[in-house]
Amino acid sequence: MLKLLMILVVVGLSSGCNSLAKFKREDAKSESRPKPTDSPASQLGVALPAMKPGDDRELKIIAADQMTKHGYWSEAVELYLEAEAMAPRKSKLDAQLAPALAGAGQYSKSLQRYRGLVKDNPKNASLVNNYAFTLMESGDNVAAETEFRRALKLDPKFENAAVNLGLLLARQQRHDEALAVLIPAIGEAAAHHNLGVVAIDSGDEETARKQFAIAASLPSAPKATHEFIAAIERP
Repeated sequence: MLKLLMILVVVGLSSGCNSLAKFKREDAKSESRPKPTDSPASQLGVALPAMKPGDDRELKIIAADQMTKHGYWSEAVELYLEAEAMAPRKSKLDAQLAPALAGAGQYSKSLQRYRGLVKDNPKNASLVNNYAFTLMESGDNVAAETEFRRALKLDPKFENAAVNLGLLLARQQRHDEALAVLIPAIGEAAAHHNLGVVAIDSGDEETARKQFAIAASLPSAPKATHEFIAAIERP
């Protein structure tokens, strides 16, 4: 199977989640990852703001926020939970913990947090999209599709949700349905290109050839399409 080169459309989730159109969340692992015994400050490589006595909870939240920016999902979850436990009467940190838990691979706990958030903000398209993305990551494609469509119903011009839904459908080989969603959102050439990439990722080179050929025939075909075609034809 060919190694993926790139995908034309790169779309990130809002509200704290990081994702690409190829369904890839930012990896918490890094070649230069510090040892677990390092302090949060040394892991981040930046000095945290000075805190007054009694501000331990706020310090933990700030440190956890920084951890999420650098992909330290498990460490962030631990800090958020510690901060939450320090003030049980205050509002829970669902907005921070939902994406962090998903990043750490704790999908059931993440979805539990997301459900509460969506219940309180049912018309927030970005939140619904993030909830749908986590459902997809957990393997529940049926529920994910329902929620992506709900996000698009709330905001018909929400490109992020359209791309996520289109590529989810493409992975299920529902190509016509995928194109119906992707073309209005990102254009015909980009839509066929991304279906080609999904096919390559699935090991279906025949479908990939077809989709890349269609994309290449269009005036707005991206350079990457021709690179994929050349890679497929290379002995």
